Amino acid sequence: MVEADPVMRAARNAFGVLMVALLVVWLYTFAFADSPNQRLFDVWLLGAVVYLLSQWYYQRQETEE
Repeated sequence: MVEADPVMRAARNAFGVLMVALLVVWLYTFAFADSPNQRLFDVWLLGAVVYLLSQWYYQRQETEE
């Protein structure tokens, strides 16, 4: 993979932290609330899909070079 500049690395780290935070909030809501919040899980799932598609895209670019 091409070495990313500090801004890109920071954005990736922030995205990772956001994903973990969303998962923790959803798990807390699922465990301690009367019913889980489906929208929160949907946002977490969307972020996970975006992450996986980005990872696939960058790995594909790496193999083409």
